[in-house]
Amino acid sequence: MPSRPSAALGCMLSIVPVSSVLAMSSGYTPCPPLLEIPCDASGGGAAGEGAGPCSCGTGQWVVITSTPRLEPPLPLAEDRTMSEGLTTWTWSTRATAQADLAMASVTARGRSNLWAAGSLTRSSLAHYRSNRREVWSGGFPACPRLLGLAATGGATMHISASTAARMGCSAFASAAASGACSSIGQASASLGDLTISGKVGYQAANQAFEVTGNFGPLLDVLTDSVEGTISADQSWSTEGVGSHSGSASVTVRPDRVYCAFTNRPYLAFAAGQVVAGGAGSVDDNGSTSWSSMALITLSVQ
Repeated sequence: MPSRPSAALGCMLSIVPVSSVLAMSSGYTPCPPLLEIPCDASGGGAAGEGAGPCSCGTGQWVVITSTPRLEPPLPLAEDRTMSEGLTTWTWSTRATAQADLAMASVTARGRSNLWAAGSLTRSSLAHYRSNRREVWSGGFPACPRLLGLAATGGATMHISASTAARMGCSAFASAAASGACSSIGQASASLGDLTISGKVGYQAANQAFEVTGNFGPLLDVLTDSVEGTISADQSWSTEGVGSHSGSASVTVRPDRVYCAFTNRPYLAFAAGQVVAGGAGSVDDNGSTSWSSMALITLSVQ
């Protein structure tokens, strides 16, 4: 049985076929076109013993992997500083995609000089889509083998926003992840639009910071296929500190597996997308900063 993946991973479709192919033997009953004995079935055993030997065709199982679709096709990194009138902005963006991973991040800072006002918006995106299949090549019936598949991975996100106690200063950050992986049986998982976002702004009228978004305590997340935590969505007014952060982390539940002594072929599919972004404004010789990051790793192994 596959082991449970770590929280840093995203959902990954994983297949671990064990080659216990039965050679053709005279006197044995021919294998049926579709043989499937679950690993936990009574009499099936860990390797399907109890089903009795059967004769199968000459050939072999072949794994076919297609070229994944990645955006961006190569890792992207941008580090820039820009002066806009009397305001100065510095930012960094990152994006990378692999066959079973997508990551995007944004970090930005801004400062007002001589009471000048300015604003900036930046975002980063990455996604992947991949699949593989195992098919029988040769004379039928296909030989049974022990086949273990597990949907694995998860998603991790983090945001932060900070502003100085100056009129016209605000910061907004958001991160989102979505994806799915699937194969036969229970070896599948999905993550639908998991999003965290938050804003911090200074209100000169009441001389306090207004805070809204996923900056509250961690709450449990539990669905049919994933489990984890996410910062609560709250709003409040506070004095003295204009810096807050939030996070979310989920992993695929350990029961999303398929295990059988079988001659079924399989198709394993995985896809994931992440978006990180933010915006800020400065005025009155103030400053602002924000950061956001999203990572997903869903697949079948």
